[in-house]
Amino acid sequence: MTFDRFPGRFALSGRLEAVTALHIGVGGWGPPTGSDLPLIRDALGRPFIPGSTLKGALRAAVERWVRTVRPSRQRACAITGGADARCLTPTRLEQLRREAAGDEARLAQAVVAESCWVCQVFGAPWLASRVACADLPVIVETWSGGVMVREGVALDRDTETAGGGVRYDLEVIPAGTAFHCQIEAATDVPWQLGLLALALRELEAGRLALGAGRSRGLGRVLLHVERRTLVRRDADSLLRYLAAPVEGGEPVDDAQVASWVASALDALRADALPVEVG
Repeated sequence: MTFDRFPGRFALSGRLEAVTALHIGVGGWGPPTGSDLPLIRDALGRPFIPGSTLKGALRAAVERWVRTVRPSRQRACAITGGADARCLTPTRLEQLRREAAGDEARLAQAVVAESCWVCQVFGAPWLASRVACADLPVIVETWSGGVMVREGVALDRDTETAGGGVRYDLEVIPAGTAFHCQIEAATDVPWQLGLLALALRELEAGRLALGAGRSRGLGRVLLHVERRTLVRRDADSLLRYLAAPVEGGEPVDDAQVASWVASALDALRADALPVEVG
């Protein structure tokens, strides 16, 4: 693996449709005169889905699968846990820096080699993510222009009853609203694209949910893929893309995606990654 060359690029575009009502909030409570839990909105007041929300859901799905098949922090670490739960601890990272003695290429190779499979694809504090999800703006034609307000009552988890009668309301986007979806992955490595493809298949099947209230039926979404392309790292593929960048690369069909998924599953079964050349 080299770090001073084009690594390849997979791109997906499509629509993400809210199958049920959807709430992605601003975090915290709203103003006294408004909804208790308002939706996040853009500068024009329209709802949108942050790219980080979608990427987090994709990563979480992959983490669950890898941990189930290969329960090891070297396969899928707890990136948000303590230092000892990470695949590359601060102590080990500092040791690698000393061993590299200023050789950045050597350090980069060592960091990737000791990062878990999920961090290699979705990134970590010490490693840039290969996957990028753009913010998802609402498709205006599918949005009614308003929001719905749902009411709720805070529950006491121990007694499973209303907690002091505390009521609240939250804004939700109506079912049927759709959002523009753009996802890119800076790689052409089959097993890496396979892990991403596994999560995207869940979105295409409507089995992933976003935002708050998922256990109450909110947040189910469905991905409608409109286009998939790939620019490989080899010179011929890159030259074809540079000659016609509007096309965005070579079309990717379902058979190609299936081969990537097979590569990821083979790696999981073997508990070892294919050797990457180049």
